[in-house]
Amino acid sequence: MPRKHFRRIDACAYQNYTTQNLDQALKNVLQGKMTLRKASKQFSIPLGTLSHKLRNKHTNSIGRPLVFSADEENSFVDHLIKVAKWGFPFNTLDLRMMASAYLNIRGRTVPCFKNNIPSSDWALAFLNRHRAKISRRMGRNISISRASLSAETVKQYFDNLTATLLNDDGTEVSPTNIFNYDETNLSDDPGQKKCIFKRGVKYTDRVRSSTKSSISIMFCGSACGSMLPAYVVYKAEHIWSTWTEGGPPNTRYNRSKSGWFDIVTFSDWFETVFVPHVKNIPGKKVMIGDNLSSHFSERVLKLAQENDIAFTCLPANGTHLLQPLDVAFYGPLKRYWRNVLDFWKSSSKKKSQTLSKDQFPRLLTKLYEKLYSSVADTSNNLTAGFRKCGIYPLNPTMVMARLPDGICDQSTEKELAPNAVVSEAVVSMLKEMRGVDEPVRRQRKRRINVVPGKSISAYDLLLASSSTQQQQSQKSIVEEDDNGTSSDEDVCALQENSEHNHSEHEDDEHEYGMEILNGSSDNVLVEEAFCLVKFQVKKSVKHYVGKIINVSQDNVGSTCDVKFLRHSHKMALKFYWPNVADEGTVCKEDIVRSLSAPRVDRRGFLIFSENELDLYLKTLQ
Repeated sequence: MPRKHFRRIDACAYQNYTTQNLDQALKNVLQGKMTLRKASKQFSIPLGTLSHKLRNKHTNSIGRPLVFSADEENSFVDHLIKVAKWGFPFNTLDLRMMASAYLNIRGRTVPCFKNNIPSSDWALAFLNRHRAKISRRMGRNISISRASLSAETVKQYFDNLTATLLNDDGTEVSPTNIFNYDETNLSDDPGQKKCIFKRGVKYTDRVRSSTKSSISIMFCGSACGSMLPAYVVYKAEHIWSTWTEGGPPNTRYNRSKSGWFDIVTFSDWFETVFVPHVKNIPGKKVMIGDNLSSHFSERVLKLAQENDIAFTCLPANGTHLLQPLDVAFYGPLKRYWRNVLDFWKSSSKKKSQTLSKDQFPRLLTKLYEKLYSSVADTSNNLTAGFRKCGIYPLNPTMVMARLPDGICDQSTEKELAPNAVVSEAVVSMLKEMRGVDEPVRRQRKRRINVVPGKSISAYDLLLASSSTQQQQSQKSIVEEDDNGTSSDEDVCALQENSEHNHSEHEDDEHEYGMEILNGSSDNVLVEEAFCLVKFQVKKSVKHYVGKIINVSQDNVGSTCDVKFLRHSHKMALKFYWPNVADEGTVCKEDIVRSLSAPRVDRRGFLIFSENELDLYLKTLQ
């Protein structure tokens, strides 16, 4: 299907009239006001078309028939809207995969779809057919912690806010007394901009210097739109006079070592900017902001109590929904700032010079001219932000309606009931995207001693582990020989037996108490069995208690997946399963001995026999 259709000169002409003209022509003919020929001539509609419409012939739409019916496409639209509310909006590729999954579940094959997958042109045509309900937009990425903001948390926040926005006499706090404060930064990056280049050019370069430096600034405004003077914080140890010249009226400047607001700078802003502004305002004042520890010092709380100021903290990870400055003010602010910065870089004497602290106050003045609607420093965007956040007028439904629905719960499945096949296809895609079927295991890791510059493989690790086991066995026999309990002949015999994979001396126990796990001569590892595992840590050996959950065999040897227990040091020989699973893969040679099934006390601790954990006790000592 071509994206742009160019009609041939000798091709048949299709619909060259509007639907309104067709309806009016048919109405006049049915009412007897004019004949078919006269209506055809007056409304520029072919005579045969009018005749067919009157007799309900050829009522199908022009062009290739649609692959999906109207009900199926409407179901697709409903699902696209639903998954966008979940926080997983589809792109055109996801839409094509969903349609392909639907066709496969139905057992349908469309010849014009390669591998039964719709083309990108089909997706664009689908969006064009349903442009009244859906459209393509740039997605805003939010973290998992922000997405996990629950309705219960928001409801509790508004319950507390409702009580806070009441005076002592039960009347509502005036919008002039409700403030929102937050700090942001203005960076030295004008951003990217669409420009005109030669068609086909590969590198579209534009000379604009930019750095990662930024300047912090505190904004604060009321629900009626009045803005307080700005408070600028530079990253420096000292402040110079040229850094304060040419800025907006009443703007205050400070510095900090990190360039961000700390407890000293916030206290100074509260005392020198906010308190003088609200000191003469009668009634209770409410400040809404985040709950950073640097915002609440002893000096700030004392001044707040003296001036009848109440702090209201926003829920954690909820500023993107509940803070007016974030919702409606900072977006236009950053866009205006990029335009001001880009114009300054392009018009300065030295092209594309970086932003200096000497020039920042003057650029901030130009930003004020674009940002505020009048000389009185009022912002209509901030007023809209208070309304969108449901603060003034108080309306929690403004925020509750924007919360994403739960994923794959019963209420969602009921809403998706009109087309269960499409629901199954969408839910399967969401599970793959979220990784529901792939549990995350915490792997135990060990440091590998490798010569610098030399590579290593998993096979080398298994050989090194086996070699270490043999060396430790030889060392134990040599130590026994020093004590008069062994001889050199035993050492030679052990070396020969090691070359033959310990075929004749598999049942001998050495210093680490190596035993056959199931008591048989072939040393078969048993799943669901408790065991004692040793690890070589630098020059010492440590032992851990675990449970074998899987056994695998390859051409190198046997390996086991072990789930380890945690020892309760307050209670001797009592173990418990940690909250986060501690699992790892060990070689067969690292398993010292099998343990009998432990008993479980009334508090859920696992208790083993002291005789079986003698090596473990030596490790603790």
